[in-house]
Amino acid sequence: MSPPSFSSLARRSQNVIPAEDLQNFLDTFLYREPAVLLDEITHLDPETGRVRALLDTARALPFAASQRVTDLHPAHVSGAELVMATGSLGCLHAYFFHGCRWDQGWAGFGNRIHRADFKQLARIGPVVELNSQETKTRIGPSRVVIRFTFEFFQDGNPVYVGDQSAMFVKNKAIA
Repeated sequence: MSPPSFSSLARRSQNVIPAEDLQNFLDTFLYREPAVLLDEITHLDPETGRVRALLDTARALPFAASQRVTDLHPAHVSGAELVMATGSLGCLHAYFFHGCRWDQGWAGFGNRIHRADFKQLARIGPVVELNSQETKTRIGPSRVVIRFTFEFFQDGNPVYVGDQSAMFVKNKAIA
């Protein structure tokens, strides 16, 4: 029997999350791994409701790769990619802190962006540090609602600050 194969995210994050657990998250997640937009999880604390991760902006990013770059429009991580990273972080919270397992009928959806401030362009090249914090939760047997603050930094400077909510439901079609 060959040893298990782990994604680069699971390998890079194994000091924080057992590689097997993160690989199961990825293998059962609602999006394929290229859409996760996280490259390393550096902190996962269920006591404080905090997740920290890194986004390597030198890697292929779906919208950034399609930019037409000029002096007036420099290469950067698009706002859509930053918001997608908030979704990935939120799903880590739901999965690891609240037991929302995708292979057990759970699904999640961002349902409100209360505030989204794009402070400055996130340049291609330097890593973006991603911070998420739960600020409010409502937990039920088949529904979890979480409100988050997000703070993203590049070279110590804020690039995105958000206040967002997401809902996770079990065995319920949302249409």
